[in-house]
Amino acid sequence: MTHTDEQVQNLVHQMYATAESTDWEFSAEDVRSQRGRRRLPVPDVKVLVLAAAVVVLILVGIGVARDSHAHKATTSGPTTTTSSTTVGTVSVPSGAVDASVANASAIMSAGGLKVIERYVSSTSPAGTVLAQTPAAGALVAKESTVTLTVSGGPSALRVPNVVGLGQAQAEAALGQAGLNVGSITTFRSMNFGAGVVVSENPAADSSLPPGASVDLTVSSGP
Repeated sequence: MTHTDEQVQNLVHQMYATAESTDWEFSAEDVRSQRGRRRLPVPDVKVLVLAAAVVVLILVGIGVARDSHAHKATTSGPTTTTSSTTVGTVSVPSGAVDASVANASAIMSAGGLKVIERYVSSTSPAGTVLAQTPAAGALVAKESTVTLTVSGGPSALRVPNVVGLGQAQAEAALGQAGLNVGSITTFRSMNFGAGVVVSENPAADSSLPPGASVDLTVSSGP
């Protein structure tokens, strides 16, 4: 049985009022023990009543606390936790390795990721993806870059470094290496003069099959 704080306070006041209003006068005969026994001192009955009230208050408080705990346990129910992929991240798709570079790029693009191709000399058919970084299943930020290592075939050609060259010079260097010029984009740069190559893709020292293309980014000036 539970009690409110107001009920408990009323109970204590009633017990104390009873102790105050009652005549607690005792004679020596009232507390005399049986014949031959010592006389016991008369206790302060008001103090005893007040102590009893305190004990009742403590016991009622314990009962209220237990009832409150039991109520929370039955109403709140079991705690459940859920897990979810971190917002803004994606899982790197699988299926790129051993696929053609075109198919692998499409897989990554569908997964919300960008691709950098890195060609190496290999006995595997030219254009076959040999590896990917990060690996399939890894969690990465959306629009992150995945590097695909692609076979350039056994006769793969080394990509020359054309960064810092004028566009015409860069195109000539690629042609001499047996490679073609791919797309050309412009980029506003404070470090390179207008018409100078800022970057190339694939990067210098990569391997490409004969006739493959290299994309160039050219500065439009400051």
